[in-house]
Amino acid sequence: MNEQRFQTALKVPSGNALEDLMLRSGPYTGPVKETFFIRYPAGPSLQQDHAALRAWQGPGRVFVPALKGLSPGEAERYIALYGSGQLPFRFANALWQEALTDAYAAVIEQFKKSRGRSEEAIVRNFSVKMLCWIDAYLPQLFPETGKPAQFPKFLCGGGVRLAEYLFLYLLFRLGCDVLYISDGREPQDPALLALSTPVTAQPLPYPPEAPSAVPRAPRQAQPAPAGADSRVVISMDRLRRPERHVPPPAPASPPARPAATVRPPVQSPRTPPVSRAPVVSAAHPGRTGQRRTLEFEELARFASSVVMLKVFDQNDQCFKSGSGVIINERGYVLTNLHVVNGGRYYGILLEEETSVFYTDELIKYHQDYDLAVLRMDKRRQPIPLSIGGQKLVRGQKVVAIGSPLGLFNTVSDGIISGFRQMEKVSMIQFTAPVSHGSSGGALLDMHGELIGLITAGYDDGQNLNLAVDRESILRFVRGLL
Repeated sequence: MNEQRFQTALKVPSGNALEDLMLRSGPYTGPVKETFFIRYPAGPSLQQDHAALRAWQGPGRVFVPALKGLSPGEAERYIALYGSGQLPFRFANALWQEALTDAYAAVIEQFKKSRGRSEEAIVRNFSVKMLCWIDAYLPQLFPETGKPAQFPKFLCGGGVRLAEYLFLYLLFRLGCDVLYISDGREPQDPALLALSTPVTAQPLPYPPEAPSAVPRAPRQAQPAPAGADSRVVISMDRLRRPERHVPPPAPASPPARPAATVRPPVQSPRTPPVSRAPVVSAAHPGRTGQRRTLEFEELARFASSVVMLKVFDQNDQCFKSGSGVIINERGYVLTNLHVVNGGRYYGILLEEETSVFYTDELIKYHQDYDLAVLRMDKRRQPIPLSIGGQKLVRGQKVVAIGSPLGLFNTVSDGIISGFRQMEKVSMIQFTAPVSHGSSGGALLDMHGELIGLITAGYDDGQNLNLAVDRESILRFVRGLL
């Protein structure tokens, strides 16, 4: 077999299988893409699950309650296509076209093997179904027929018998993550079922909601010199005083995620392990100890949950850097969209670690809030989010943690100097010194809770900096904590 041919390997979900499939994509290393193919049992919440999956749909993410049927008029067309040996969909990219041709031939052979019959009429009827589904769903899953910018996801329900199962296997062979909600009607061949992963029923990671508006394409970041920072600099005239509060729009869907690339470890700064002062937060009720005002030395220990981000382009060059805050124990890192925008993959540096952790998993983003969430495999204790029990006031002491000018996890203190409305998001203005590289860093209150995410600075002021406020953060990370 040509080693350069595109291949897939079955990726087994960890934890919540639905959350893994909906929010993650397996790495693409060389010619091999790790891909989900999941069998999920239907339960009493089937209708609610369908509603949630419809809301989850978006570019490159398709859900159908059942694969479409074949009308008599369509049958004639696909019979003619079968006779000509052509497929109704074609990739412009030769590698993926080869993968489609190979996958189609493979499912034909698997059908003959599973049925134990190879009569022309039987094979033709099966092939006509394949051609119909290829024509119906591949244009939705692969709108770009060149090299895909992302690997799509396909979820379906209904009866999945031999033909349906093999079509899903064809999608899997193309690197498409697949999940079907089984109602019990599925092939009984153990060899076939071994091609996919069974899971037990689990709650969906998000409650059913109406789908939000289709997000605009993210702003394209212009590559900067290697190692440059992405801090947003704004003019005074773009700010205005807060007026009557207008709720921002619901968070947008995640953008396309690039294929993962395995990178060799590199050295990062190392500091001695530190102990974390116990803090109680309503957002994290499992914490022990009393919620109290902490000393600056204690607050500085939260730097172990703030990361430095390196953003890499298509040529594997780091063209900007920033900071990020670990917000849950599953490796989710909150940062600014302007930090990660334009990157192909990201390097994450942690205190007390000698390696850089690489990821391409951009889980979620929101343009108006300038927020984004990455996921890494490394686990680390998160910083608790403030839930707004105590009103923030001018003059209140705060601590900022970030990596200004590439100086890993610098801690500075200051006060809240004001509250500003910046277009569609509320901002905290503060005086703690920050510089280029601090974007995505943590702004903490004196209880060690995250009250803001450092975002921008004035182009004509000293120690006048802005952070996205906690209310915007809480709306954005809903469902991820």
